[in-house]
Amino acid sequence: MSWGSVRGHDRVVDDLRRAASSGRFPHALLFVGPEGIGKRTFARRLAQALFCDRQAEASLDPCGECPSCRQVASGDHPDLHEVGRPEDKHELPIAVIRDLCHDLSLKPMRGMRKVAIVDDADHFNEEAANAFLKTLEEPPAGAVLILVGTSSELQLDTILSRCRVVRFDPLPEAELAAILRDRDPEADPGEADRLAQLGEGSVSRALSLADPELTSFRRRLVDELADARPLDAPDLARRLEEFIKDAGKESLAQRTRAAAIFGELARFFRGVLWQGAGLDPQAPDPSDRRAAAALADRLEPEDVYLLVERCLEADYHLRRRVYLPLLVDAFTRDLGRLLSGLR
Repeated sequence: MSWGSVRGHDRVVDDLRRAASSGRFPHALLFVGPEGIGKRTFARRLAQALFCDRQAEASLDPCGECPSCRQVASGDHPDLHEVGRPEDKHELPIAVIRDLCHDLSLKPMRGMRKVAIVDDADHFNEEAANAFLKTLEEPPAGAVLILVGTSSELQLDTILSRCRVVRFDPLPEAELAAILRDRDPEADPGEADRLAQLGEGSVSRALSLADPELTSFRRRLVDELADARPLDAPDLARRLEEFIKDAGKESLAQRTRAAAIFGELARFFRGVLWQGAGLDPQAPDPSDRRAAAALADRLEPEDVYLLVERCLEADYHLRRRVYLPLLVDAFTRDLGRLLSGLR
């Protein structure tokens, strides 16, 4: 299985190949870039390349067929360790990191190396980061540590200074459309093209917009926010909470839907900023453009900046598992206040 199956990141592959062929392949990599663009998939493919029994290490081309490649693909390679933030935690627990460091300290069961993939690297706390420092500074011979996050600005300095930062770009629209068609070959190709246009290079965003309920609620909400009438914050809180609960009984499903709403509003308000600056908003939807123009005429740029910030703050507290009804109530009240020009 070649790197060709990992779409849209040829530049990163070429950079890592050059590092491998020069004999200076880093022992610690920090992958950063937007959510939903394939960083975790890339990390697993890199692990395949490092473990592959048939390919020279410097080529970084996994064959996809040897026992090592198959074990990585199935998730049961004995020398590949993958950890992340538990769903019920808002940070990477120190116990998870200590267990990982212990596993890495043991001799490899196959070959000469171990590979660790640490997901949710944005969520290291200082205690867990300190527990990881010795392993980052003096990893076992042959070990490669791959940390997956979204932004280098979110990393603790102690982590950032010990890793080579690898920046991933949003997926090109054509590549995103191809990925969506591969995921559902029976779907209408035109729908994949539409979602790729809206997805801003992110598979997860494109897939969330495939949900007709989310698309419909988003449309009504954006139009309501652009309306000159005062926002009824308590009523909006009730409707937003009901919509979130309709995602399912599981907390993860509800929080995923809430995150989608906060993210969509942040993108919309960003378009308002573009409109206010005399630039064309990136949104391809004409209705979004009209709504952005209406808000740009009513609000000062400072108010729109605060709206974007409030959406990002809501997402931050959502990830830290703040009680959802309380979070929604505070969020909608702040929206009403900022939309009326009150800071």
